[in-house]
Amino acid sequence: MNSQFRRSLTCTITVLAMFLLPPSCSVKEDRRICPCILEVAFAGRERIEDPVTLVGWSDREVFDDRINTVDYPDVYTHNTPRSLIAFGAVQGLDKCVRKGHTVIIPTGIECDSLYAYSDAVDCSGETARTTVVFHKQFATVHMGIINTDFDADDFSLVLKSHSCGIDLLTCEATEGEYRCIPRFEDDNKYRCRICRQRDDSIALDVTHASGDNVTFPLGKVVSSIGYDWNAVDLQDIFITLDIAKGRIGVGVAGWESIEDFELSTVEL
Repeated sequence: MNSQFRRSLTCTITVLAMFLLPPSCSVKEDRRICPCILEVAFAGRERIEDPVTLVGWSDREVFDDRINTVDYPDVYTHNTPRSLIAFGAVQGLDKCVRKGHTVIIPTGIECDSLYAYSDAVDCSGETARTTVVFHKQFATVHMGIINTDFDADDFSLVLKSHSCGIDLLTCEATEGEYRCIPRFEDDNKYRCRICRQRDDSIALDVTHASGDNVTFPLGKVVSSIGYDWNAVDLQDIFITLDIAKGRIGVGVAGWESIEDFELSTVEL
């Protein structure tokens, strides 16, 4: 085999190798420009209700995917830039509205049954991993009107607060005016799901058909018995309203308290 043929053969093999090699970072390249493979695992799969929304942000949106976890029996993966990634996951989205990495509850709509998870993931290496553990981001407020001869049709209830959703990257409440009408259940009982709260601004306006109105400061009452809006999983709230006496009975996870208020309102 002459030298010219050997050089030709070597050149041909080199060219073929260039086409056959997969596109990836070579040993000689700066691996800092290669993406990090983020692996997302899911704990408690038997309690997950698909679909699930996953978001990732650094200084901008990195990804925003809506998946069915059953399609990823091991892990979900995503190539991300090498940086610190703020990660969020949520299930239960229905009537709430996504705006970037926040979930907003439209005015007049009660909160969805939201379960969410957030994490700051170091994606500076070749691989990174986070395990989604969903936590309850809403509280169901059970309300009952007691000691009254009036029917439920005689009253209108409006619940309002200064928190209108959650930030998926932190699972913290987002600021904004919120109002909804609690659902009537039966026997002067009402129910409404609310999201995490930034403060004690929750109030309930109760208006009689005659126009008389009572405003109950629910947020302050709930906080007075030690309710924690920053808890990992929010607890449900049980409230009784004695409109004639301006009295609120409140119970949370077995705690009970009665608070009396000097309300500047008329008796219904």
